Amino acid sequence: MRELSCFGDSSVGIAAAAACDSGRGALDRSLKAATTTVYCAALPSGKELFVRVTWTRSASGAAGLAVGFDEALSPSSRCAQAAQHVLQRKHGSRSLVTAAGTAVGVHWDTAEASYASGSDSSPEPSGEYYLAIVADDELALLLGAGDTARDISRRFGGAAPRCDLLSRREQRRGAAVAHTTRCRFREGGREHEVAVQACRGGEGEVRVSIDGKMVVEVRRVGWGFRGNRAAVVADGEVVDVMWDVHDWWFGRGSGGAGAQFMVRAREEKEGRLWMADADQPAARGLSPGGFFLHVQCYRR
Repeated sequence: MRELSCFGDSSVGIAAAAACDSGRGALDRSLKAATTTVYCAALPSGKELFVRVTWTRSASGAAGLAVGFDEALSPSSRCAQAAQHVLQRKHGSRSLVTAAGTAVGVHWDTAEASYASGSDSSPEPSGEYYLAIVADDELALLLGAGDTARDISRRFGGAAPRCDLLSRREQRRGAAVAHTTRCRFREGGREHEVAVQACRGGEGEVRVSIDGKMVVEVRRVGWGFRGNRAAVVADGEVVDVMWDVHDWWFGRGSGGAGAQFMVRAREEKEGRLWMADADQPAARGLSPGGFFLHVQCYRR
């Protein structure tokens, strides 16, 4: 992995504004962890349905699930926040109509869901569950595995829905800033491991690695509490890595933005950091085009 250019620290403020799909709001004090993923489903009618799926885990360990829908998230308005529908039962079905008039059916079952072990594990199930979104009688999104998920897929012709992953936000609350996750920077691309860490000992350190290779290493957090790097990962993907640990380092990590880390995949024709130009959509507080990973860590 080789590093590309370094850009001004002021760009991180723009990056945070550009993360509207993931949201900058602080993690609810009643929650230990939350993961929000935004998908774009292409419907047969030609419309696009944006689906926001949020998995949560409370301080007591209880799991939660909420979904939101929006058909107005055009490239010029992706900061719009879809209303969230909390699915309070472990399994069931729910029907609703979006503001644009699309009939949506939500079908889910997490009664027997399994989860990864460990204190830093995701609130998102790892198996034995399903979440199906049906829009205008067409399968728009199917998450999970198992016999029931396969039955739902067969019911709608067995074809996998055309759905793109746009962004993912992972929020964690704990005694330290140390988090590892896996994601794909591009549809059909290889899965990458992204690890973030911040230490308060001495002058402090901030580290970000991708697939075990260090892409960010700051040894004096007091001077380098925010910044960005661009790197080429092993499979040739170019990603922009940003960090902002100001609130965490200067004593406001229990609220506000905490410690933030952002990794965004560049589009194929992009030559530099996407918010480098003031006239770009991201510089105006709008969402960038490539996949966007946003990790936020808070003190307990």
